Amino acid sequence: MSSLILKRLRSSNSIHNPTLRIRLFNRLFPSFSNPHFRKFSIPIHNQSVSDTSLVEKHKGFPSYYDENWRFRCGLRLWSSQAAVEASNSDGLTVEGIIANGWVIYEEEESDWKSHASSIAQSIHLIKKRLRWKKLIPKLEILSEQLNKPDLWNDPGHAGKISREHGSIMGKMKEVNAFEQQLFEHIDMIKLSREENDAELESESLEALLTLRRHLKEKELEALLSGEQDPCSCFIEVQAGAGGTESMDWASMVMQMYKKWAEGRGFRVTIVDEMPGELAGIK
Repeated sequence: MSSLILKRLRSSNSIHNPTLRIRLFNRLFPSFSNPHFRKFSIPIHNQSVSDTSLVEKHKGFPSYYDENWRFRCGLRLWSSQAAVEASNSDGLTVEGIIANGWVIYEEEESDWKSHASSIAQSIHLIKKRLRWKKLIPKLEILSEQLNKPDLWNDPGHAGKISREHGSIMGKMKEVNAFEQQLFEHIDMIKLSREENDAELESESLEALLTLRRHLKEKELEALLSGEQDPCSCFIEVQAGAGGTESMDWASMVMQMYKKWAEGRGFRVTIVDEMPGELAGIK
């Protein structure tokens, strides 16, 4: 017999490619050398990415402006933006991709529409499992409660409201970030084809494929989105009847669980184990 404890570790699931993002903005705004324009910055995870076209570093939204006007084009999402539906430069949305009915091929096929369609389907399923339409009004209600001046008169209640608000905001920001990444990669592919840049197209296709695989994992996480699902758990493996072969097989099953859990960010602790007489575990 063997007993395991699985504890989920905190990890970042964001997918960002600063190089692709810089190349996209350089193509969208080719006149960086024009002295009429002054500043441009792209903060990623609170850091500014240096590039020959980036003149000066700033905090906040990336901006491209002159003395008379200012133009924001950021990917950071705040509470007022969490419910905004993302789209690419042509106005294409997740629902629009699904409506187009693009065929989904195997991952090995280098077809950007196939990857995009699979990603859109995953985002749609994640939103459905999270009850997306109900999250938006709930977030607004919680935001109003957080703005009440007397909220912290009851610290226990205030903490509960704050945690629930943060949990919903985190889920919505993450899904919106996936949408932004999808359309960013689509725009990059279109630009690479317009300029016959095979290297950039290959990089963008690889980024889409990576996002597609990541979203498949997020589908499962969305399915396991209950209150207790993020918690640690106990697993007990027993050989039962069958002698040495059964005990050997139980040991293999335990190792399979262990490797699977460690590969997905869990910390595994063996708290009790009873070895078999010849092999495996009882």
